[in-house]
Amino acid sequence: MTAFSRALVAAAVAISPAEHRPVRREQWQADLRDAADFGLSPTALAFGAFTTALFHRRGVRRTTWGETMTTAPFSKAATPHTIRTVPVLVTVAVLAILMTGPWLILQPNYGYESDLDRTVGVIGFWLLSYLVPGAAVTAAALLLPGSSPGRRRLGAALIAAAAVGAVVTPLVVPDSGWPVSILPAVLPSLLALAGWLVAIEAPRRGWLLLLVPLGVATLIESGALWVVVPIRLQPCIISLLGLAVVVAGLLAWRTARSSRGTRGEEHAATLVDRTA
Repeated sequence: MTAFSRALVAAAVAISPAEHRPVRREQWQADLRDAADFGLSPTALAFGAFTTALFHRRGVRRTTWGETMTTAPFSKAATPHTIRTVPVLVTVAVLAILMTGPWLILQPNYGYESDLDRTVGVIGFWLLSYLVPGAAVTAAALLLPGSSPGRRRLGAALIAAAAVGAVVTPLVVPDSGWPVSILPAVLPSLLALAGWLVAIEAPRRGWLLLLVPLGVATLIESGALWVVVPIRLQPCIISLLGLAVVVAGLLAWRTARSSRGTRGEEHAATLVDRTA
């Protein structure tokens, strides 16, 4: 049990209905304490508690497995998080990427910015394009249902490395002309998508989706889009590569889930709300 897991559970208890807090605190802390004995991740369980407190505050809800779920997000045989967590994290990544273009548009014109303007602009670009999406998708990979813990951890590590690499690579790779100029952008994107494919245990045909960000990066770096997009909207082109990675990842996830068929439903069980 880590300090981060305890903090997440404390936050989940704090946003729970007052009448359920004592029971939830005792129940969720016990789940964290016993997680290792059942081969579960304390962090994933803590995220499950937080998500359940956020989205299942009252009444009986239905999960995508079709089984009854109320306030208890996990049992010893259940998945270590609620189904809504991964889509929420992916949505955070998409929103951050979409904000990259408007952020660049709002920056002062070249030659009129101060040193502080440039610093804030670059840091904001790194956060919106790479670091926030990378952190969100890394967490999503760790919480994926139906994948083995080892593959989730490996995939998450690759995604985190890709996010950091996207910041560092342009700083260390010398400027060069086309087609070498594509490398600083496309290599971290391919690594991030590869990490996601590892985490979701994608079938072989799913790896063909690596061609999606590669094709988008080629289109951007070749300059073909810059002549057809209005000048005021051209900064938004930067977001296309990140969006291509997310779209390819979601398609791969759907392919992986379809290839497993109903196998993932074997673990589904009715979760009883002990606080009701």
